[in-house]
Amino acid sequence: MRLSRSKLAVELDRLVDLGLVETAGLAASRGGRRSGIVRLSPGLRFVAFDIGATSIDVAVTNGELEVLGHVSEECAVRDGATVVLERALDLLGKLRDEGLIPQVHGTGIGVPGPVSFRDGMPVAPPIMPGWDRFPVREAIGQELGCPVLVDNDVNIMALGELHAGLAKSVDDFLLVKIGTGIGCGIVVDGAIYRGVSGSAGDIGHIRIDDDGPVCACGNAGCLEAYFGGAALARDATSEARAGRSARLAEILAAAGELT
Repeated sequence: MRLSRSKLAVELDRLVDLGLVETAGLAASRGGRRSGIVRLSPGLRFVAFDIGATSIDVAVTNGELEVLGHVSEECAVRDGATVVLERALDLLGKLRDEGLIPQVHGTGIGVPGPVSFRDGMPVAPPIMPGWDRFPVREAIGQELGCPVLVDNDVNIMALGELHAGLAKSVDDFLLVKIGTGIGCGIVVDGAIYRGVSGSAGDIGHIRIDDDGPVCACGNAGCLEAYFGGAALARDATSEARAGRSARLAEILAAAGELT
């Protein structure tokens, strides 16, 4: 949508009055009238929830997306949406107690599974029992009283790279995350590609061998069953106990698990 200069000025004035943006001087001259610079107000506070397979991270940023505070704790996503989100809100309470959040202006939530971005909820996530179509956006929005966006965690990582990382200068790339699970953020023409069901980047549960090991999702032979965190730990333990890696055996022995 294109706005006239006068209409744009009216809308910017409204945002300034609301305290959402502020003027920041004039841009460098390119010949002719210099453009004014407008930026998000540093007084804004955004909250980020990173729900992982085995942990929760909560951070608060200012309007320039500088991290002002961060807390985390171990938590299994398999405990279900109600339990995990309550613990996430408890962590947010710790940041409130530090005086970092006079008001929450927006919240982003990343989860380790496919998401209906339009509806703000996970859809048939393979490793998240009890989360299917749970109204995450609605639940957190009602609790915090602010706009909420919910997306797959790797999509959010890809957006971070697009905004301030190595991908700032490109419009098309793939970001692959290998952790407890495996996922892929797909960026096409500078935007996240999610696919019809929101699972375009859910590569960890592509079956690569019908007779392969059982995956955490319950199927056999998934990519994640070979190269996810649990699979790598399984194979490393096997190598150590079989005497094929002295270094891995040392690590296992130090943990008291070499038998």
